[in-house]
Amino acid sequence: MTSLKQYYKGIYYYTKAAIIYKNLRRYLKKNFEQDLNFPNQLKKDYFYHTNHYNRTKQYMHANHFFGELLCLLRGNTIQADERKRFANLSSCAPIFDDFFEQESNLIHIYQLLQNPKPAATKTDEESLAVHFLNNILQSINNKKQFIEAAKNLFEAQTDSKKQTREILSNDELLNISIRKGGYSGLMYALLLNHPHDEQFLKISFQLGSFGQLMDDVFDIYDDAQEGIRTFANQSKNISIIEQIIANQKEEILKSVELLPINEKKKNHFINVFLIFSSTIQIALNQYYNLETKQNIKINQCLKTPRKIWIVDMETPANIWQLFHLSVQKL
Repeated sequence: MTSLKQYYKGIYYYTKAAIIYKNLRRYLKKNFEQDLNFPNQLKKDYFYHTNHYNRTKQYMHANHFFGELLCLLRGNTIQADERKRFANLSSCAPIFDDFFEQESNLIHIYQLLQNPKPAATKTDEESLAVHFLNNILQSINNKKQFIEAAKNLFEAQTDSKKQTREILSNDELLNISIRKGGYSGLMYALLLNHPHDEQFLKISFQLGSFGQLMDDVFDIYDDAQEGIRTFANQSKNISIIEQIIANQKEEILKSVELLPINEKKKNHFINVFLIFSSTIQIALNQYYNLETKQNIKINQCLKTPRKIWIVDMETPANIWQLFHLSVQKL
């Protein structure tokens, strides 16, 4: 039975999250454009009239919360210069995603990533991506480490293209997701001023991987419909996915325990992480009901209506279920 103390703690953390969200919305309205630092010769209006801009705001919400989660391990919130880097990475990321989806010359894009010179760009999109990337590189000290993480992410994304063309084992599909998410998480950590020790970066990689696994689970139907095979939509039953998620959570918690920080910081991080990870249980519960009560298998999802696979986290029932599930873990 959930105690009053657990509910109080849940209210405390959800209130903190609401404040972070409110401050981020204010930032996006007031300081976001200034932090993108557009030069006169670059087509700023072009960026704001493409779908990249709307996706940038979505990326910023996810990336910013990820950054705040990491900041719990050091005991303070994201600083202004760090938020600026997150804004530029969130602006750059959807453009790079499109390079993969639109069959761009990936050899050329990879060269731009390694050596982001504006003169080497060939399109407006490339100019924007290089601009945002240079905004980041000019403000961090660990440029080589950041570019190396970006290159590893690029290679993982290149491998992910095989998910639509080749028959890969579930272990291979899982490895792609772990690397895609992991190197993204590592890049986010390198946007922070400190710390950058090995254990902190390991946790960042693990958290990024966990986030990608969550995306794969929530997007089971839509990925399958687009011909993208993932470890989630190719699983034979829910218990396989549950075990993978549980193993990933356990590895993260073990890694946090090894950090040389005080128990208060560890506990704050663990509580927030447990709340964050509770969202995946909502989806798994919904899919488990489909499997046990209606005998609908995950790897046959395309034979059923899309609506039964959509997990709407804005419905009152799911909001309450999330709160109830998460406070039980506190």
